[in-house]
Amino acid sequence: MPNFEKFRRYKVTEAPAPMVAFHVRGIFALNELAYAALGRPEALELLYDRDEKTIGLKGASRDSPDSYAVRHNTKHSYQVEGRSFIKFYEIPNEAAGRRYKAEMIGDVLAVDLRQQLEDNGKEVQSVSKP
Repeated sequence: MPNFEKFRRYKVTEAPAPMVAFHVRGIFALNELAYAALGRPEALELLYDRDEKTIGLKGASRDSPDSYAVRHNTKHSYQVEGRSFIKFYEIPNEAAGRRYKAEMIGDVLAVDLRQQLEDNGKEVQSVSKP
């Protein structure tokens, strides 16, 4: 007799590391580990390093004029509006629809857009810095 295991939908977005996804609609989605690493803030400020092609997410108060509210999307994911940010910095469409491994640098969650990732979010290789 088969020993069936029930598939839990939330496991699709679970990853062993902080991950940030960019949706085609311009939404940033953070997994539980990424959100927790930031200290579970009510809002985020969005940062960008043009030379390093790295996006930074920094916890902020909702009162900050440059912050975007964090929305609890599912049991294990959180979303932040990023459409105007992506347009302003002309971040290529290729970044959309992908998940990126993120790391804390000080109080900023950094996402290097030069990462080469497989569909399941596992890092294949990092593009070397110029």
